[in-house]
Amino acid sequence: MTFSPSFLSTLAQGKTQGNFPPFSTGNWEDTEVYLKQVVGRVRDIHTIVIEADFNHYGTGFSSHIPLELSKKDKNDVSISINGAFRTEETQGLILYLCRLAPYAVYGAGTWSVTYKNEEWDSEFRHFLEPSIIDSLPETDWQHELRQIQDILHQYGIRILSKVEIAQKLDFELHIPTVLSDPPYTVFDCFFYWAD
Repeated sequence: MTFSPSFLSTLAQGKTQGNFPPFSTGNWEDTEVYLKQVVGRVRDIHTIVIEADFNHYGTGFSSHIPLELSKKDKNDVSISINGAFRTEETQGLILYLCRLAPYAVYGAGTWSVTYKNEEWDSEFRHFLEPSIIDSLPETDWQHELRQIQDILHQYGIRILSKVEIAQKLDFELHIPTVLSDPPYTVFDCFFYWAD
């Protein structure tokens, strides 16, 4: 296993780890300030639009910050109309930035927002799972992905591979998550949500 049981257990307890500040401070609130800078840099990529959720999905604690990235030209958005309802479905890229350690993952995802009489009605969000890590949307994302990778590298954040995060834990661990059930994987230690 790439990561030690001690390292993964500390993540599952909601404690930060890393060999540089702010991850070495032990305080995820400090890392969040840092990650807001990272998100700001990613927003500078002129061909994409970013929705970042720093609010722990509205409740509880999320060990990561999910980013939904879509093309600014909206070629990845489809619109359907059913009476008073209009739904905008986006097939874009989802990026998870870990709040607890300098790691990230990405994968293709779909999300949608529905409006009734032009007012927000509901939305659907896609959660990443190990099986779609490293996947890309059908539209061309190679150029933007290289830019994102360069920015993350500049900030000392490493993108985990599908092989790394799909590894099953070979020790028992409680992870306070509603996103998965035992047996847990390395992914579950880095990217969980306790509601």
